[in-house]
Amino acid sequence: MKFHIKKISSILLLSLMFVLNSCGTDEDLNITSPEATFKITEPEINSVYLNFGLPQNPALTVVWKDDLTGSSNYTVEMSLDGEFTNVSTLGSTSNKEFTISVADLNGAIRAAGVTNFKDISIYLRINSGSVLSNSVLYFVTTYPTNPPVISSPTSGTPFVLSISNAGNTALTVNWSDVVLTSDLNIDVVYTVEAALAGSNFAAPVSLGTLTNGTTLSVTHADLNSVALGIGLSPGVSGNVDLRIKARNTNESLDVLVRTSDTLTIAVTPYNVSFPNLFFVGDATSPGWNNNNNNTPVFRNQNVPNNYVYTGYFNAGAFKLLEVKGQWQPQWGTNDNSTLAVNTGSGSDPGTFNVATAGYYTYSFTTAGQGGSFTVTPFTGSVSTTYSTMGIIGAAVGGWGDADEVNFTQDANNPHLWYALGVNFISGNEFLIRANDAWSSVWRYNGSQQLYGTSILASGGNNFPFNAASGNYDVWFNDLDGTYILLPQ
Repeated sequence: MKFHIKKISSILLLSLMFVLNSCGTDEDLNITSPEATFKITEPEINSVYLNFGLPQNPALTVVWKDDLTGSSNYTVEMSLDGEFTNVSTLGSTSNKEFTISVADLNGAIRAAGVTNFKDISIYLRINSGSVLSNSVLYFVTTYPTNPPVISSPTSGTPFVLSISNAGNTALTVNWSDVVLTSDLNIDVVYTVEAALAGSNFAAPVSLGTLTNGTTLSVTHADLNSVALGIGLSPGVSGNVDLRIKARNTNESLDVLVRTSDTLTIAVTPYNVSFPNLFFVGDATSPGWNNNNNNTPVFRNQNVPNNYVYTGYFNAGAFKLLEVKGQWQPQWGTNDNSTLAVNTGSGSDPGTFNVATAGYYTYSFTTAGQGGSFTVTPFTGSVSTTYSTMGIIGAAVGGWGDADEVNFTQDANNPHLWYALGVNFISGNEFLIRANDAWSSVWRYNGSQQLYGTSILASGGNNFPFNAASGNYDVWFNDLDGTYILLPQ
């Protein structure tokens, strides 16, 4: 019992000493609260790469702490220097964080007057309306937005083209682009495009393409082909719109396109005829035989250097020939987007390739010894087929059923028809009809050429035949009503 009393007494004594010691130092004890702050908390420093392929993705997010202002409205400010000599507003928020997209941050930096593109120093801070936060430094790599600027020719410059100068330079286009003298070290592909003035480049034609250059020259022959191709008339001055498209590709294969302002020039083309083109290759009916009743490419009655064909293609490849039985001139492609030709003195171009058999529409637009082409799957109906197709009318002998000249149906394409060596009489008319009946008749649609597009209609005009009398091969496509007459 005495032991327990002594132990308790010792504990009480120690407790009493602690209390007395605490009381003795009470005047030195000072409990404080954390200081109120208005501060960006994250990130403190960062490097940002702006990817033009993801323009709406977040570029960066700023988070801050505010125990000081009690504000419910914050403005995020940017400057190119730490003193915020010139301030740009990135946006406002009632929250204590702010996110800006790739496109918006890129635009803000370019608008601030930055001329370089890599490791651009920008400073961000938050403005509560009465108090400013600390600033945070970012190093940003941006991408170009300003387009090339055409320096010549000047708007309204006239160009009168001449066949006697076909191989000489008619037009030289010069431009500047800040990217070429920048620190980006990227390849930029420039394409000079032409279109009928006022068409808003609905059907642009390429005048030429080059990489990392600022000058493109075009011959009289090439510019003449383009001018006629977009609809200008020979011997008549017409307005042509020009523009430059600059393309560069990043590591993710995203393509950035910058388009210059439009420049309008006046062009007077000269009259020239364009050859017919014929298919050769295993994707088409004649195969790789250059003299096997080769199918012609139908032609646009309004654009003399535009060739359009809708029909069935086998899986395989093909090229285009100007003369049946001859391998040159031969048209093809070396890059799957532009046309190339061997006129007889160069190397043959590559093939047009068809990966999957089916119905497609090909459109070829020649321009001098080049041009462009497009291919799209045919989305119309191919279910309607006819058992017979023929030509009838005084131009081929008369309007009676016995006078009708029957077509042969192509073995590879049930919608393609041809009749070889048909005798036509000038100054007369004809129609094209299916199944030896007047219920399915294709009629004249205004072409002044021996080719064009007809109209399937119960009433309308007959085809006039005003060319020289003689024998012609006739081809007809019932999918789109295109036709062509080839003199033998």
